[in-house]
Amino acid sequence: MLPHSILDTKGLAVSDAAAAWQQSIGVMFDTRLRQAPDGAFHARVEGFQFDELLLGTCRSAAQTFDRSPRRIGRDNLDHMLLQFYTEGSCGRRDGSSAERTRPGDLWISDLAQPLATTVTGFSNLTAVVPRRLLAPLLSAPDEHNMRVLPGSNPLVRLLHSHLVAMFQSGSQLMPQDAEALLQPTLQLAAAAINGGVREEGRQGVLSSLFGAIARHIELHIADPALSVDGVAAAFGISQRKLYYLFEPWDGFASYVQKQRLQACRRALADPSQRHLSVAEIAEAYGFTHPKSFSRAFRRHVGMTAREVRSLAMRGESPSMTAIEPDEWWGWIRRLR
Repeated sequence: MLPHSILDTKGLAVSDAAAAWQQSIGVMFDTRLRQAPDGAFHARVEGFQFDELLLGTCRSAAQTFDRSPRRIGRDNLDHMLLQFYTEGSCGRRDGSSAERTRPGDLWISDLAQPLATTVTGFSNLTAVVPRRLLAPLLSAPDEHNMRVLPGSNPLVRLLHSHLVAMFQSGSQLMPQDAEALLQPTLQLAAAAINGGVREEGRQGVLSSLFGAIARHIELHIADPALSVDGVAAAFGISQRKLYYLFEPWDGFASYVQKQRLQACRRALADPSQRHLSVAEIAEAYGFTHPKSFSRAFRRHVGMTAREVRSLAMRGESPSMTAIEPDEWWGWIRRLR
């Protein structure tokens, strides 16, 4: 059966219910609850893990959601959220648009970009997708944060029906079923976001190939011999095709550098590696020039390496938060 998780604050005191919700949603967002007239609060989240895609329903009270550049630098999440608000509404809080979701509309959040929203009391269906799986299928992968796609669009409506059917079948499916559903779901999501079908079969293959290469890079991220020709040879493809696959990520070299910077960030926050200096950690991942590393790290993470280490030592880094291994929030943390 598929991994299944439920968080329900029913029966808890209001303060305990609110604390449980904020600790859980805090994996992705900083939140501020709006006080209900009767002072009550209830939240419920139920989710399934469909291979590398998480799908769940959520119900909670009116509140704000935020992801600041500092927060993005700290937690390093790189997922996209596709949310259908079936009750209530969601919209920007920065004043750039008064557009809000209506029932059936699709709301997109890019966790790698700043976000400030406000929601009424709501119920939604949320898919959490790693960027590396969805971005290669999108025409403009960095231009969808806080977009509202109308539910009147046939492809959006079809995606909603598809995700609802997946969720309703979650308790009856096996892991191999979820694996088989992953690529068609990604292709349908991309078609809805792009506004049309774009050689879906071909793109599905390229997405799978990109995912395999991304995992290969992760396993060999500390190897100084990691290179375009080596990776291309390992997967039996031309260097030209490899460059094409990584175009949405500003190229192969840029992608590898960002992954190495992320590895440095994790090492700096790891208590078991506190005996290593910042320079030693940087050098372990191929950064031999301290000034160049410092500039690149700050640009990518939003803080200096020493600030990241200091936050972790004070217990302020989300990566230090203990989460039960079988909970929805833990899945999000581990999804890469």
